[in-house]
Amino acid sequence: MSPAASDDAAAAPFFGEPKDVARERLLLTLAVLAYFVAGFETVAAVAAPGRAHTLHTAFDDAIPLVPWTVFLYSWVYASALYPVFVLRSRALLRRAVVAATLTLTVAFVCFAVYPVTSVGLRPDPSLLDDTRFDEWGLRLTYFADPPYNLFPSLHLGTATVAALSAGRASRWLGLAGAPVVLAIAVTICTTKQHYLVDGVAAMVLAAAVWFAVLRSARPEPGETPAFGWRGAAVYVGFHALVYGFFGALFLAGYRPWAR
Repeated sequence: MSPAASDDAAAAPFFGEPKDVARERLLLTLAVLAYFVAGFETVAAVAAPGRAHTLHTAFDDAIPLVPWTVFLYSWVYASALYPVFVLRSRALLRRAVVAATLTLTVAFVCFAVYPVTSVGLRPDPSLLDDTRFDEWGLRLTYFADPPYNLFPSLHLGTATVAALSAGRASRWLGLAGAPVVLAIAVTICTTKQHYLVDGVAAMVLAAAVWFAVLRSARPEPGETPAFGWRGAAVYVGFHALVYGFFGALFLAGYRPWAR
């Protein structure tokens, strides 16, 4: 091995992939995250309450509020990055980025053109007991997430597209994401963050992205599609760190709504 190749392998942070590939992985991830934050917050900031619609149905009334499910609902913060940890193929990772960007773009347009509000769906946050971890987590979610940007549900849409992207590299990696998608589909309603219709729209959007972007995705000849169990294990560790971070905030007495 040449000194340059040895240096690349030593500097690569992700299972020995070349340094330039690892750099691209990081930059693509940061770019999509920046686009998500900028787009989501911009649309929410300019939302006009007087223009907002409600998609309330009797089915939404029949679904109870279950505060502890916020921990399944918040799984999206890790699941959206699932492809980054499991896709080794550069071609598949790039296609996953295109799929995620398209999902975000369509959602942002829908949020702007047809704003929907969860005012009246959410309970009064002051009624939640923030000395309990689950109700603290739900109140933090309500505090951080404005009651707009609902139709379609980006939580469910991004989680579904992430699982579909992983499935292009490995069937079992895609199937491993299915329980997460199902959990988020249920909890967008049990946390009273979304109407049932928001979830249906998210699945329609994910199906459209599958047909437009992911169905034809293939690794380049000679590429290894996935990192396999190692990538999945690192992802699980990352997921644990995310939940540990929120647990630390709770124990530290973080209550931004009390300021």
